[in-house]
Amino acid sequence: MAQCDFHPDRPGVGICMRCRTPICAACCTRVFGINHCHACLKALAQRRDPERRRAAEAAKAVLLLGLVFLLFTGAFWLIEGRFAP
Repeated sequence: MAQCDFHPDRPGVGICMRCRTPICAACCTRVFGINHCHACLKALAQRRDPERRRAAEAAKAVLLLGLVFLLFTGAFWLIEGRFAP
């Protein structure tokens, strides 16, 4: 039986599907039914941060452009209403 790579005194009960290392019950985290070790989960979390930042910045830019458009069209609507004959 394989031993856990992170805890050599414990038997491996699963294999991390990303790095293929044997892991014990304490190291095993199941995400959508797939075993992951804590090192791979940490690497996945660090990799996603820039993607989330870009998505958040894009959402902010779209909201800002929408607000500017509404203010711009609202200003012309008010001007047109006041100066109409």
